[in-house]
Amino acid sequence: MADPAQHPSKMVRVISVHHFTRQDVAGLERSGGRGVTRGKDDILLVGGEHTVDIRDLKAGGALQGSFPTVDLVQQIVYCETGNFVVTLETKPARHGGDHRYVRVYLHWDQSTTNQPMRARIAGRVTPSSQSGVANLEMVEIPLRKPAEFIACCQSTGNIAVACGISVTIFRFCEKTHDLSKVKFIDFEEYMELDMSFIVKEVAMSEDLIGCISESEAHIFQITINSQLLKANSEEKESKPQEKRSKSRSKSKTRSASRSPGRSIDSMSSGGLMKERLKKEDSLISIRDADDYVDLSELTWVPTLSYGRRRPAEDSRFLLFPSLVGAAQCGPVAEPGEVIGPVSSARCSSVRMKVLTTNSSGVKLPANVFEAVTLIHRRADHTSDPDIPFSNLMLMAVYESEKGKKDGKATPPRRPSHPLQPSGSALKVGASVFLTTPHVGQLYHITLSYDAFSSSVVRGGVFSYTAPVYSVALEPSLLHALTLTGLETYTLRPHPVVVVSHLPEGLNMVVPPHWEETVCLVGLRPFLNVETLTLTKSCLALIAANNEGGDKSHTVYSLHLPSAANLYKEMVRVGRSHRSASPSTYLHLLLEAHLILTTALHHELPQAEESDEDLCSLLQDSSALLGDYYAQCDTEAEWKQATQYYQVSSLTPDAVVERLELQCPGLVPVVSALLLHPNTAPLTAAQANCVLEMMEKIAPEKVSAVILQSNCFKEYKKDKVLAIIKTELSKTQEPRPTDVLALALVILDRGSPEQVATVVASLRAYQLVVVLLQHSRLLLTTQDGTTTLSPLAQVLAEHKKEVFTEVFVSMIGEGTLSLNAFVDAFIAVYPIVSCGPECNTHSLWLRDFLEKFFLEYAHNTEITDQRDRYDRAVRVLVSLYLASLMGAFGDKSKEDPNWSDQRVALKELYAPRPTFLALLPPFSQEQSMSNKSQAIVAIEGEAPEDKTPSEVKEMRKTLSSSLLHLVVLQSLLSSDLPSSEDRSNVLKFATANPSVLGAQSLKILCLDRSQQLDYILEEFPYALLQFGKDMYESPLEWEELVTKLINHKSSLVESDATYHIYSDVLNAVLGELVLTAPLDIFMRIIPSSRHEEFRGHIRQCHSAALAVHLRNSMMTYAKNVLTQMAK
Repeated sequence: MADPAQHPSKMVRVISVHHFTRQDVAGLERSGGRGVTRGKDDILLVGGEHTVDIRDLKAGGALQGSFPTVDLVQQIVYCETGNFVVTLETKPARHGGDHRYVRVYLHWDQSTTNQPMRARIAGRVTPSSQSGVANLEMVEIPLRKPAEFIACCQSTGNIAVACGISVTIFRFCEKTHDLSKVKFIDFEEYMELDMSFIVKEVAMSEDLIGCISESEAHIFQITINSQLLKANSEEKESKPQEKRSKSRSKSKTRSASRSPGRSIDSMSSGGLMKERLKKEDSLISIRDADDYVDLSELTWVPTLSYGRRRPAEDSRFLLFPSLVGAAQCGPVAEPGEVIGPVSSARCSSVRMKVLTTNSSGVKLPANVFEAVTLIHRRADHTSDPDIPFSNLMLMAVYESEKGKKDGKATPPRRPSHPLQPSGSALKVGASVFLTTPHVGQLYHITLSYDAFSSSVVRGGVFSYTAPVYSVALEPSLLHALTLTGLETYTLRPHPVVVVSHLPEGLNMVVPPHWEETVCLVGLRPFLNVETLTLTKSCLALIAANNEGGDKSHTVYSLHLPSAANLYKEMVRVGRSHRSASPSTYLHLLLEAHLILTTALHHELPQAEESDEDLCSLLQDSSALLGDYYAQCDTEAEWKQATQYYQVSSLTPDAVVERLELQCPGLVPVVSALLLHPNTAPLTAAQANCVLEMMEKIAPEKVSAVILQSNCFKEYKKDKVLAIIKTELSKTQEPRPTDVLALALVILDRGSPEQVATVVASLRAYQLVVVLLQHSRLLLTTQDGTTTLSPLAQVLAEHKKEVFTEVFVSMIGEGTLSLNAFVDAFIAVYPIVSCGPECNTHSLWLRDFLEKFFLEYAHNTEITDQRDRYDRAVRVLVSLYLASLMGAFGDKSKEDPNWSDQRVALKELYAPRPTFLALLPPFSQEQSMSNKSQAIVAIEGEAPEDKTPSEVKEMRKTLSSSLLHLVVLQSLLSSDLPSSEDRSNVLKFATANPSVLGAQSLKILCLDRSQQLDYILEEFPYALLQFGKDMYESPLEWEELVTKLINHKSSLVESDATYHIYSDVLNAVLGELVLTAPLDIFMRIIPSSRHEEFRGHIRQCHSAALAVHLRNSMMTYAKNVLTQMAK
């Protein structure tokens, strides 16, 4: 049936799909205590009068043994870590009331026949040093106040004891006996927490603590504030110094401190008052600001989420994206509810007191601990009579249960946290459940390294059919014991669990949403049931027999169905509602999918007779969900279908066979699967199946599949050609995708000569655009080596301009690095520096690289990433050096514009220094003996100063090698070549001194100081222009002038070069006289040479006075004009 039962705030879908596989009934021989808990696996521990019975639910609840207790058990808790049992026991007091004790029983599962029970007090008395058989051992927990409730952390073994408003944490530890060196279990009183209400129940999971009273619930995380910890350590270091200083001034302060307490209090209160006044002043300034928002004047709409409209009648509205954000989040808060993380001081303060040291022997002060509130609820007795709170549960969520069991290494935790275990799986979150008599609340906490970055979302709201007594939680189901019987609901698992099964890289939202209807999957009547306990594979109910005054009890052992059986039943019932109620069918599919997901994450036990693989069932479930969403009508649902099919691992042809041709999402879903990069390659039969479907209902999609799909490799080429040609015949203007797909198919058939004819039907810009959209077709990777694809090779040979434009755009956009292109090009077209091939492949590569740098040489985003172009520059340098050796020859006969094109590239990479025009081969006279030529050069008559007709005549005489030299000089003048490239050029110029421009290349590869020395020795007449090109400020000329003066001084007047260096020095000083300030000019000339160059110093002084006089006159003239204008 599918009749909904409605709660005032939530809807519950009632569908009976949960069936216990077996029910065993057993009577209890002894009764009287109220404590019941689970033990290892399916062991049930039932407290009686001074004893605890051990029953095996797998054996029908048969009694397997028992162990004695000191007093009457009121509550009993089992802990997996340490395999111990904790009891809360009572003993009648002599003057009324009772005494309460918390005791731990070790080795409880050992045979206790004729064996005494050893007793000791935790943390105070060590066990006997005699070793032997492990006997039953009772460890009493010392208490300062009467205990009300006990809880254990299953991962650490720590015990939490609620005593009034206090919660005391006893830390589980393993110690070694001093004498016998025998290890034993002990408990240390570590921390005391004072709440703001009387604690009725407590729950603990490592550093997460939950406490509830009748009307208040508080779940918080105990964290260590690293800043406070650092400040505390610094304070400890400074205390010894403070003590010494205090002891020195003790006599001075003794007379003035007759009432030290009062004086300290008055001082501290005065300081606090000043701080408060400062804060009030700052708050007043904030409130007076224009952008201040008073929340009390706004309407709070807690259930608003993105996509919903705000109330139209209220114009004052504030949306908090950080609070209302994600789709999986529920309402931020209900009335009386706070969802954190926030400081506990803002809702319910927690005072912490550290009682003992931690495991490392260092006692952390209480002020370094901080309570971060994650969830806080407070019920109003008048407006919310649905109280009290009860059944608080805190369930940790780990990265994987397997990792937790194996104890694998985990990412680092917060430093030295005493409440966290070492060597266990990383806790990524927790689920919190608490209930009122009529409504249960489920929350999911996702933890972060920073406690204030954690997130809390609502996991579900459960409305019972009757008041609830007790609750048991499976990872995917909720069992509630109500006034009328046992109710079973589906749960919304933790978000980490939901996505744990998804393939890597798949990001999807797995519904159902928490606000959607929950499923009541089981409703069974039981009477007089007192306790509900969940074991590994059974659900135990203990009912009282009140007939005829008999106080006996009965144990009902209900064997839980496996996740596989529950999934199958849900799918079976859902299919029966598929036609009549599609929403019910979808809901059951989603619930069944989450049950499998949860079972896989937690590695839940399966029935022995069931060999079903949960992974295969999960794939079947994903396939069914994909079928459902593929039959919907929106793109969002088709996207969900695609994602579920990816989880199912179904191939595209299998999806085609599952869906009808009339299915709305068939083509979009199959196309998305074909275009996904993770889809495995299809066989010829699978590809033909998909082709037949697309030929019938979507032939226009075939071209896109051929061009974009990685898995569509083996198919019938003739059929695809026929489909594409039919599509081309339908339009006058061919679609570029159809043309490119046709070319690709023809190329696959082994007819590359026809490809050029096919692509010629498109304009160049159309071909460039479509190739950029499908750039993956231009490169292939085999054995880790990337090369040009056959299609790219056809373009390189027949459509060189398109080839260049496409790859230059790809490299400029960052899709491909320049180094990767060069490697791919050379892998197909090996380059050499001589022979006939040098004029083909090498020229192609050189022209391409020049085209690229013509567009991007001055783009710093490209040139700053040297690792993406360094090998390309190395190849380019080698090609230019080969051209200087005459490898490429003169191409002006083949192309009349070739020389002009090369001259246009003379500053392709960077502007060439002007002094290069004064060096060979541009300087007509290279011998320094020709003084007149040197003087002419000194006076600055560079080729750039010639008339246009002279320049044109000079260009005609330039050889092809000279044009290559100019471009290489531009490259070496830029920052593109690496030090290794410059070293190679330097070696080349040294080994080939007769090559054209060898001296200039050598100069460009030296550092600044070496350049100066070389020019000074070989080409002194270029020193003046060298200084103008290289030095930005007059002070930088000091090295040039000093070396020039020293070199001239080392020569005798009879030397042929003496007058050349003298003229060069005079020209340099003449330049500096006009450009350098007097003080700088004096610093440039060595102090010992001032008298020698007194004339130049006077000229500089005169020039400075002239400049000063000119500036003064200009200023005076401006002032006069200003006065006249008034």
